[in-house]
Amino acid sequence: MKKSINALAKRQSGFTLVELLVVIAIIGILVGLLLPAVQAAREAARRMQCSNNVKQLSLSVHNFESAFRRLPHSGQCDSTGSNTTTYMIHSVATQLLPYIEQVAVYNLFDHSADPRVSYGAIASGNNLAVGPALLHRNAKGRAYNDPAHPSGQIAAKTTIPGFICPSAPIDGRSRDPIHGYGGFDFMFIAISDVDTRVGSPTFGMRTPGGPDYLSQVVPGMLNCEGGSISGVSDGTSNTCMVVEDVGRAHPSVSAFGATSARTSPVPAPADMLNNPSGISNARRVFAWADPDATTNGYSGPSNAIAPGTRIAKINNYASPIGGPPACLWSVNNCGPNDEPFAFHTGGVNAGFGDGSVRFLSASVDGIVFKWMVGASDGQIVNNDN
Repeated sequence: MKKSINALAKRQSGFTLVELLVVIAIIGILVGLLLPAVQAAREAARRMQCSNNVKQLSLSVHNFESAFRRLPHSGQCDSTGSNTTTYMIHSVATQLLPYIEQVAVYNLFDHSADPRVSYGAIASGNNLAVGPALLHRNAKGRAYNDPAHPSGQIAAKTTIPGFICPSAPIDGRSRDPIHGYGGFDFMFIAISDVDTRVGSPTFGMRTPGGPDYLSQVVPGMLNCEGGSISGVSDGTSNTCMVVEDVGRAHPSVSAFGATSARTSPVPAPADMLNNPSGISNARRVFAWADPDATTNGYSGPSNAIAPGTRIAKINNYASPIGGPPACLWSVNNCGPNDEPFAFHTGGVNAGFGDGSVRFLSASVDGIVFKWMVGASDGQIVNNDN
């Protein structure tokens, strides 16, 4: 009898199949409840890191200004949407390297060469020309992709953690699987040419070229003319200097590949990049060493096709990944291709001229954002709302 009681106790001490299934179901429900919270916490941490990166870029501009009594040049001097855009040799990011603890990388570049000698640049109006590429008259140094200065390529292929936003679906080292140039997930804003003429057929879109174009252009905080903080008459706390532009990559990278219609000033560069649309020796709109990547104009999706709209906005054509047929991200100004764009829910991190960082909602009116960009347009926007 004692043996039978012990055997019965052993059989009753285990879980039945039904009980086991109930436990598994409860665990599954708990995981389902916790997983979104964990994912949200991770994204909050990534968004904070992106915000910190914007903060460091903004503060590095001030540190540069303290050292030189002028603001860094914008690298890209204007934004015409074509090869008539004018550039300096080096990007904003390159100039700021010493102020984000990257002096060793900075020193690998040539900052003093005269492009008239190095590249045979000739006068073109008020600027310089090397074939179809236009350079600012004060441009100095050898470009990062100049084979005559190979340490420039070594420097430009450095992945700088502060230049990448961890919320991007593509990590920093995957941006350029062909040549390995370091990526950049932000953009300083040289100008905005969004049309604010009420009644204009392009109201809220990029102003078309013509006699009225310049009347609609507002310069940003950085320029190529040796600007100063005192020149920001709208107030540094009211002027958006840098904003997220996350996810650009080498044209070979599916969905995220971005291209430029502008050409490098180096006639026979190292690691030549040919634009899939037929532009040879193209600039890299994804690499931090290229001024075409670190600074752009804010224009809206000016190359969108019907039935898409060209109205300027933050996070234009955000879905699906890679963009819809009306505005594929490989097309300039579509999605993250030279426009304010991030993968956070609801908006982008933006750095202002006073060094502050604010999260701008994707619902901010495109014309209102233009006034935030303008450094001296007389349009003061309360961006805390």
